Amino acid sequence: MQISKNFNMAMPIPKGFAERLKFIVGESLFDKIVATFSQSVLLNVRVNTLKENFAEIQKKFTDFKIGYGLVPGISNALVLENQTAKQLDSAGFLSDGLIYIQSLSSMLPALILDPRPEERVLDLCAAPGSKASQIAAMMNNRGDLVCVEAIRRRYYKLKSVLSLLGVTNARAVCLDGRRFRDRELYDRILVDAPCSAEGRFRADDKRTQAFWSLRKIREMARKQKGLLLNAARLLKKGGILVYSTCTFAPEENEAVVDWLLRKTEGRVEIQPAHYPDVPTYPALTAWQGRIYDARVSRCMRILPTATMEGFFIAKFTKVA
Repeated sequence: MQISKNFNMAMPIPKGFAERLKFIVGESLFDKIVATFSQSVLLNVRVNTLKENFAEIQKKFTDFKIGYGLVPGISNALVLENQTAKQLDSAGFLSDGLIYIQSLSSMLPALILDPRPEERVLDLCAAPGSKASQIAAMMNNRGDLVCVEAIRRRYYKLKSVLSLLGVTNARAVCLDGRRFRDRELYDRILVDAPCSAEGRFRADDKRTQAFWSLRKIREMARKQKGLLLNAARLLKKGGILVYSTCTFAPEENEAVVDWLLRKTEGRVEIQPAHYPDVPTYPALTAWQGRIYDARVSRCMRILPTATMEGFFIAKFTKVA
């Protein structure tokens, strides 16, 4: 694909990223996706069912005259109308841990992981605790949840969030997820990996783009491979492993999945990752001359919209 001569160099995103993005998403989606970086972001929240049921929060929102919309297919999620975090906090919803601000895309990895009560579950990159607390709620605080975080200040943030939201079945560990070991294997593991965060770029906040570079992408890909390989080692036979990022970069997405499939030599199989009513576009089967394992087409690339960030999700099972 050739970059158009009319390519707008005044893009609200880094030029190098924009040039790559056009190849990744295709000509037909490019302008639509670029526009999302300048759209106002709707406030999405997850009802914390460890403290309050969904219907009761809806009633309380109505009592406080807080407008909201339901999200088809995404349990316990609400889209709020004309609200800010400060307004929610003044009403006690955030400070009491009744709800948690979390993007809809960010809720999907845990939903696809589908943890069950009484299982052993590992969140290998757990801070700040959004997905860990979501997993605990799905488990009804029953079973074992281990939450690993490498950076100390983020580890304390993780512990604070778990405490605020009433999580009691979790153990937090401050350690690089690539070095984490355990005597027992896990039924389900989430690797929501650190990444170049391209899906969270905002035109009105240059800080979101400040550290983007090809070097950063390569650095993240190396870290992601180590995390994913260690997760595969810690998974029980028949267990489920979900890998997710909030970036578009194929080097951090399909290339990492392709690498794991080759590295594990048949011990890990990739499953279709999908979720009803979520807009997607095809995963890449090749990038910059490199052909990936055809099974990477089973991965999920979430299409950015007014309510969704760009996200990537892969689902694996341990077969041997």
